[in-house]
Formats: sequence, C-alpha cells, structure tokens
Amino acid sequence: MECLLSNPRWGYHPLRMTPIIILVSALILSSCNPAFDIPGSLSNEGKVQELLDIAWSSDGNPAMRYAALEPVISSYRSAGETDALCTLLGEVLSQYPGDPYGAYYLMAMAEGAMEAGSTDLALDYMRRLLKNYPNLNIKGRSLHLLAMGEIAKKTPDTREAIKMRLEMQRRFGDQIDPGRNMYALAQEYRKIGDWERMYEAYESFLKYPNTGVPGVPDARSIVLSDLAFHQSDKSWTMKDLDDLVGTVKYAIRTQDARLLTRYQAEQFFLMNWSQETSDSFTHIPMTLGSFLKSSVRYKSELEAFSNDREAYLWTAGWSWKIPTWYLYFRRVDYPADPEINGRWEWAGIYFGERL
Repeated sequence: MECLLSNPRWGYHPLRMTPIIILVSALILSSCNPAFDIPGSLSNEGKVQELLDIAWSSDGNPAMRYAALEPVISSYRSAGETDALCTLLGEVLSQYPGDPYGAYYLMAMAEGAMEAGSTDLALDYMRRLLKNYPNLNIKGRSLHLLAMGEIAKKTPDTREAIKMRLEMQRRFGDQIDPGRNMYALAQEYRKIGDWERMYEAYESFLKYPNTGVPGVPDARSIVLSDLAFHQSDKSWTMKDLDDLVGTVKYAIRTQDARLLTRYQAEQFFLMNWSQETSDSFTHIPMTLGSFLKSSVRYKSELEAFSNDREAYLWTAGWSWKIPTWYLYFRRVDYPADPEINGRWEWAGIYFGERL
C-alpha cells in the first residue's frame, strides 16, 4: 500500500500554522488540556508535545487540530511508532467523532496497520472511513477512492470486492482506468461463478482499447477469444481427445477438406513457436484443404510433451517451405457450461520444429 499521508507532496493544508502561532497556542492551551503520553523515541522532541496539546484541546477547531496533527503523524511514522500512532489517532476520533478530517486520520491508521502486517485491521479502518466520514481529497486524490481500491485488492470477500469496484466505477469513473477496473471486476465475477455478469464486464472492458492490464499483456486478445467462444455454437468440440485426434487423422488420410475444416476451432490459429496468440497475424484465415495431398503424414502417437490439458500431433508433408506442422489440441476452459467445460478442441497449428 503506497504511503500517501506522510509524503509531503500529498499534503493538503487548509490551514498553515507558523511555528510562532503553534507555540503561542500551545502555551495557552497546555494549562487547561491534558498532555498525551508520547513514545520514548519522541520524548525529547518538545514540539511534538506542544502540537499534541493543541490537537487535544476540546475547544480547538478541526482545521487547527489537523494542522497540529499532520506533523505529529509524520514524526510518529518516521520513528516507526505505528502502534502508538494508531492509539493516538484512535483517541482523537473517539474524542472528536464528527471531525471532518476523520477520513485522513483513519487512512493514516490503515497505512500504519498495513506496514505492521495487519491487513485485516487496515481493511477495517478503511471500511470505517467509507462508512462514517465524508470524502476528503489530498492533492486531487480521493481518500474514498484510495480506500475502495485497497479493499477491492486485499479483501478475502469476493462480493465486497465486487461492491467496491462497482462503486469506484460509479463515483470515480473519471479518476480511474475504467477498462482495467472492468477487467478486474470480471475476474471477481468469475470467482463466484456469475458468468453472465463476467461476460458483461468483459464487453465493457473492450470499450477501452487503450487499456493495459499489468501482468496480462494479451488481456484484450484473451477476452476477445473468450467472448467469441461464449457466443459460438461450440460444435467443433469433442468430449474425448482420442476421438478428436482420430477424426482429424481420418480427414488427413482421406483428404477430406470439409471434415478437416469442420473440426477447426472458431478462433483457430496458425503460427510459429516464437509467436503469441495475441498477434493478429496468427488468426489470418487459411484453407487447409488446399494443402491436403497424399504426401501428408502423421505420427501414430501424440508427442511426449503432451499433457492432460494440451496435446500435440506431429505431421509433415503439407508444404515444402515448412515441412513440419504440429497440430495443437487443448481442453476447453468454459466453466459457464459444465457440458462444454473440459471437452477438447483443435485450437491451431504450430509451424516448424519445436523450439
């Protein structure tokens, strides 16, 4: 979790207090306000106690309290006193539950808890922030949005993550990457098996062609393929791999171009081993029947590097330019329909010897 509140570049200063004003205020208030115990590591810093005296004053206004606490928060964090900071800010919120800067204090507490490895506690602080305090912007960045984003990424509750992402889209669509948010939302729907909403989120994702998904460079290609499969009749799939491979072998052996085409996947690819399926050139239509001839041959067994999810059949003789073609078969990943999920499809061809 990026630390925003302790970074000076994110400072939001509705009221700047000069050292003289702070010192005079502290002298006035310290006589009637109890001192808050500060950690030993900060006990020699007199200004911290002076600032706390101001913040702790019952008749101090919220802006003055914020101006006093902001440097205190920074000092506590610099000293690694995250537990003490959470205790301090918890007392402040208890004493002043209606403080309009409550979102700021709770975010500081959440960041401290996250640094200490207490993710659950940090999430609880951010939930309180959203529920009990109005939004607050720091240099144009919304604390509500930051809290929603962190909850969506870290909560173990998928439905809560969905709620957060929908709210982010509704309230802050102009401050986030909506396409990336829709892609993440689709993954959450997938976790709970809400397939129709997953595909709806995918369709929304495609409306943002310039969106990139970190860690998934071919996300757009994958989504297009998944949607195409979802909307297809899936008639080229077979329950048994041996039956599918046997049918393709029969089409090659009898030079039955129509049968060969019948069992090509709708998103059939043709590429060399160094290409990615996201490359648009891998899906250029090609009539395989025009390459069928008596010289085409295949091995009787699948390649040894095949497994229970993917299978490869060595063939040769299609073309003198590229003599070896590996026919590629894979299991269908389509949990939206248990009858289709786990069947096999002839997905494409790899040209040349395997790298």
